Amino acid sequence: PGVPVIHSADYLDHRTRLLAAEHVTVIGSGQSGAEIFLDLLRARPAGAEKIHWITRTDAFAPMEYSKLGLEHFTPDYTRYFHALPEPVRNELVPRQWQLHKGIDAETIAAIHDELYRRTLDGGWPDAVLTPGVRVRTAGRVATTKVELHLEHLQQSARSRLTTDAVVLATGYRERPVDRMLAGLDPYLRHDSAGRARIDEQYRLVLDDSVTGSVYVQNAEKHTHGVGAPDLGLAAWRSATILNSLTGKDPYPLPRRTAFTSFGLERREAPRIPAQGQALTPLTQN
Repeated sequence: PGVPVIHSADYLDHRTRLLAAEHVTVIGSGQSGAEIFLDLLRARPAGAEKIHWITRTDAFAPMEYSKLGLEHFTPDYTRYFHALPEPVRNELVPRQWQLHKGIDAETIAAIHDELYRRTLDGGWPDAVLTPGVRVRTAGRVATTKVELHLEHLQQSARSRLTTDAVVLATGYRERPVDRMLAGLDPYLRHDSAGRARIDEQYRLVLDDSVTGSVYVQNAEKHTHGVGAPDLGLAAWRSATILNSLTGKDPYPLPRRTAFTSFGLERREAPRIPAQGQALTPLTQN
């Protein structure tokens, strides 16, 4: 009974009801949203699909999964990111959404193929895919439908969409560590946004009066970059912490882990020629 408004995590439990709904809206364009849209599309008759797929991101885009692109999930990039000024780090993280919020190439190709197949007889699928759209508010209409108030971020235009079911493929909210660290708050060093400062060894930066150390994992995206929650780096993070904790090197770590040099090497400033000494031109005309 009522309108199905579910999170993508519960999609399979409600799939039968969603397939029976006259019109379905999927919100979010990550891998989960893409797989749900594709499943709904394949299960509905051509020309009567009645699906909307909307997302705040600028495009339905493939995830960056090239081998060089994946070097953003290496210790080399983590060290580079940690050394950047805080304002630069803050700006970088949201711009790197395609490193972890895109759609895998196989799924995005399958979606296009399925849509294209439905045009071969001269028709057009009744499916609307719109990026760059924010859901401002939502409410039930007569207990059987949901009305979504939408805003297109680039057009600065607003509209309403009435639908029979909504799937929220909007991901998961990170759990803040503030409450867990409340007892340490007077001793924590914070950045300009009030977040805990974390050093390169994943150690909270504490007041000098504190003699012990507190290490964190998966709570340091603002200081260590997009690889912070990545499980592929878990062993390296753990080894870094144990090396720091013991003051020894029980887990020798490689010096280089990426072919990419993410920043310019710091070199000594060139010697300025003495006054009156001529510079040798790079080219001769």
